[in-house]
Amino acid sequence: MGEIISVAICCCLITLFGLALGFVFLQVQANT
Repeated sequence: MGEIISVAICCCLITLFGLALGFVFLQVQANT
């Protein structure tokens, strides 16, 4: 169970990080 939970947390963090980068990128493009 520990490994599965760790993998799930990693996937969630990577997804949130990707969404954050995408949002910032769109904001920068809109401001330009």
